[in-house]
Amino acid sequence: MDGCVGRLEETKYLEAIYAKTPVACAICGRRHLGKTALLRAFCSDKSHVYISGTSGLKSDNLKQISSALSKFSGKSIHIDDIIDFFPRIKEVCGRKQVVVVIDRYSDLVSNFPEFNSYLRTFMNRDIPGTKIMLIVCDNDSSIFGRFYYTLDLKPMSYLECKGFHPNYTPLEHLTVYSIVGGTPAYQELFQGKPEDVIRDQFFDHMSVFSLEAECLVTAETVISPACLRILSAMAAGSESIKDIASAADISTSFCTKMVEDMEHKGLLLKEVSSGVSRRAVYSISSNILRFFFEIVYKYTPSLEFTTSEETYANAKGDIDAYVERGFKTICMEYVTQNYDYSFVGKLRRKDDSKDSYIDFVASVNINDVNRILVASCRLFGTPYTMKDLDELRERSKRVEGSNKYYVLFSGIGFTQELVKYASSNTSLKLLTLDDVYRG
Repeated sequence: MDGCVGRLEETKYLEAIYAKTPVACAICGRRHLGKTALLRAFCSDKSHVYISGTSGLKSDNLKQISSALSKFSGKSIHIDDIIDFFPRIKEVCGRKQVVVVIDRYSDLVSNFPEFNSYLRTFMNRDIPGTKIMLIVCDNDSSIFGRFYYTLDLKPMSYLECKGFHPNYTPLEHLTVYSIVGGTPAYQELFQGKPEDVIRDQFFDHMSVFSLEAECLVTAETVISPACLRILSAMAAGSESIKDIASAADISTSFCTKMVEDMEHKGLLLKEVSSGVSRRAVYSISSNILRFFFEIVYKYTPSLEFTTSEETYANAKGDIDAYVERGFKTICMEYVTQNYDYSFVGKLRRKDDSKDSYIDFVASVNINDVNRILVASCRLFGTPYTMKDLDELRERSKRVEGSNKYYVLFSGIGFTQELVKYASSNTSLKLLTLDDVYRG
């Protein structure tokens, strides 16, 4: 699996499908999530044909298809009409066990709308008589309806992303993940010390990551000043449609339309508030967008007239606070990966504001007993003390359920008194940043 970090479960799934040849499947996922890298690694030990659509000319697509089939067959093949695509695939590949990959499917269909019909005919009539595993890959999951086997590629977990930087400390891993999340392409761009990459690739003129964040918004939305104001409002803390619209100075109806579009495109995440109102609340789902609008966008004016070193130094306090928030998200992910849980989420008051001390709660099953996990997370500052535990217990009285299980996540440790107390208390667990990154 050279060239592909992680994705072990996805690879096992594809191998299981491969064993069922002849077969067809679809892979979908947002740009930069590593779809092509996964396919390249999967096909590395298999006979395969790789064909990629292009949004260019029809002739560009036909040339690429001809080149791919010629390379596989070892002889010159020319396809002058897309109607000949699948007949030639069957002719060239049908008698061998071959993986045929059609990447960027929507680009191919944009040039040849009739290709959808040709694909359906091939899958229903022709593929059963071959030894072909057909993989159709695209950003748009709307193609899933045509396939029995589908793989919806998601961002990688924080633990999987460790494979990109084997020499990083847990704090460095956390910093990178908080900023770019589980997107493989972004993880690979973080080469060197995180602080150097942040300074040079976010806080510099024409920096790579800042340009990518701007392009991400442009590519996924109908870009408008209102869209940027919505993201800025959310970066400043607005979560409900009403609050976002007010902060962005736009109508509620227009804000709803824009937010729903960005949610559909995967840029925003919707959840139902745990408060009394049960209103929908939204957050920026893309880490790189969140960092850009919460931190970089705030310092953009100074970038025009100061050095990247100066701007980074001025932003350092905000960056640390951002990573601290990222630590809390990682801790929630730790719970979902290490406990049998039915719910995990932030605790909200009646007005939908978040609790300032309890970072999240979860309903978990521990040794066949249902318990309410109450968590507090602290990355920087002073070690947790018995006083902190007492405060957590006091705050947790407003959380429904009597069988509480307290978890303190810390990047700066615990006092000896608290450690000693935890060693004999089955309702308290202390976890360090190292523990979280061991999984």
